[in-house]
Amino acid sequence: MARALPVVQDGPALDDAERDRGPCERALDELWPVARARLWTWRYLRETLRLWRRFHLRALTLGSVRIAVPPGQVPDCDACTEVCCAGDDAVVSLRFRDLARLVDAGLQGHVTHERPAPRLGDAERSWARREADASVFGRAFPVLTRDQTGTCTLLSSERTCNAWPRWPLSCARYPYALDLRSRVIFWAKGCRSTTVLPASEAPARVRALVRAVVDGYNERLKDAVLLEVARPELAALGLLRFIELSRLPRA
Repeated sequence: MARALPVVQDGPALDDAERDRGPCERALDELWPVARARLWTWRYLRETLRLWRRFHLRALTLGSVRIAVPPGQVPDCDACTEVCCAGDDAVVSLRFRDLARLVDAGLQGHVTHERPAPRLGDAERSWARREADASVFGRAFPVLTRDQTGTCTLLSSERTCNAWPRWPLSCARYPYALDLRSRVIFWAKGCRSTTVLPASEAPARVRALVRAVVDGYNERLKDAVLLEVARPELAALGLLRFIELSRLPRA
């Protein structure tokens, strides 16, 4: 039995021309078509149905989202006064691609499952943070380490990211964020350091941020599929050791 799956198809590809992929990330990319081909086969039918029940697996495309960010508005990181790498909402949940990049860069020591207890109550925390923490991925996937002040340990003394350009997808798209229910990309309220680019410069920068939002969501869908049908291969890549499997829903 085989069935073409109109979900989890590749959306806009991550731009390999912008960065060099390391061996772990390349191996992860090679694993994806293998895992996707297993969906709707007899051997993995139970896993596919389980995925179908738990997730809305249709991938996002650039054309399927609406942008509610003011035209040309982007973060002014050079003039940042808040530092988005610190604070209660600065917890960065990692994807398999993020983990592969960190491994390739020798930065896996910045990966942990220890999440600091939030200083804010549920009513004061952003809905996006509450939803992320309660999700399957929030429970089972690791996060970036933070120091005693709540600051990401990848932040250098010069206030630059020691992981860039292999930084996590969540960091690449911030402060653009996705409301999946309405398919709207909006500006996260945690960032107040903004600038509006001239029309000649805005399209490329805005497109990169929107694309990072779309890619980040689609990578989460890939994570769900890989966990169901490709665990041995993930273990062989050394990526499964980062996942707390006991926190995943039982079959």
